[in-house]
Amino acid sequence: MLNKSPLLGFYLYLSTSYYYIMARIILFASTDLVSDQRVHRSSLTLHQEGHEVLTIGRRLADTPKNIERNYSVKLFKMFFKKGVFFYAFFNLRVFFYLLFHKFDLVCSNDLDSLLGCRLGCFFRGKPLVYDSHEYYTEVPELIGRPIAKGIWKLIERLCIKRLKYSSTVSEGIANEYFKKYGVRMDVIRNLPFRNENFGHKSVRPTIIYQGVLNEGRGLELAIELINNLPCYYLMIVGSGDLEVKLRKRVIELNIVDRVEFRGRLPYDKLHALTSKAWLGISLEEDLGLNYRYALPNKLFDYIQAQIAVLVSDLPEMSKVVEKYDIGIVAKTREPKELADVVSNFFENKVSREKTINNISVAYNELVWENEKPKFLELYKRALAN
Repeated sequence: MLNKSPLLGFYLYLSTSYYYIMARIILFASTDLVSDQRVHRSSLTLHQEGHEVLTIGRRLADTPKNIERNYSVKLFKMFFKKGVFFYAFFNLRVFFYLLFHKFDLVCSNDLDSLLGCRLGCFFRGKPLVYDSHEYYTEVPELIGRPIAKGIWKLIERLCIKRLKYSSTVSEGIANEYFKKYGVRMDVIRNLPFRNENFGHKSVRPTIIYQGVLNEGRGLELAIELINNLPCYYLMIVGSGDLEVKLRKRVIELNIVDRVEFRGRLPYDKLHALTSKAWLGISLEEDLGLNYRYALPNKLFDYIQAQIAVLVSDLPEMSKVVEKYDIGIVAKTREPKELADVVSNFFENKVSREKTINNISVAYNELVWENEKPKFLELYKRALAN
């Protein structure tokens, strides 16, 4: 019996390793996946580890017919496009999909897919990983909407309590969830893959914003900022609810020749474009805990494109900028004062050269290749369940 123990242990080790390597994993998100970098990064990393990965989102009107990925992709066609009926029926589809398909583990990306994933995993007896991209019940879109906010808080309370495996993007959000539900989430930051595909730096001083064009993102401030920087040019890359309003304001200020709306772009094209800019902005307003503790992927995308950054004076973003000394923390939101700060920053040759050197340090450290071990460890624990 003693002689067989090592062989038995070796067999069990091989069985566990094989199961881990060959797991069937389904990731759900309510986006169309085209520009959802975090979901893509998670899916690709799991695929590269040898897992059979299927990522499921939903099809929008402007979603490309084919989304080329190394892993499998499926998009739900939804009759309802937004609002309570969309989220209700999306989660129903998630639930029934899980009831009738084989899988070893599910990842729910954000609260808007969690209920269907939680129920599906419960009935099938399978592990669930929850990846909270933001503090969902504190997003600006729910401000002034007590009924909608109350529904999401109820779903959050029902689904997050007793979650074994979960992650979020910043220490601030993780601490809030722990205080609220006693759930200790892993902090896995929104760091990009290392990317050396740089474009030629623009001759004209260029500022870039990349991301969703929604309330509280500081886009109105960005336009007023450009209005006070006559020689500067602004590129807005993304789409969202505020686009028409922002375009109207650009026309009113007569700066159409200095503000360009580029729409949504795939990440590879976006990175090359971003690297042409001089400054990347992330000027979120302090509208609730979600933005207060935000650590958005665009901040790290700017760093990976090796450009200086301008961020709001909010704890998570300012901590990164001040630690590496790679740009400006906006101590004011008054456009003229902020324009003077930006102008002085670029006119100070010593400060500018110091920032360039510091960005190269941050560029090498703040990459997914350094964050990935924490991500894989989370999934390893979940699969060993």
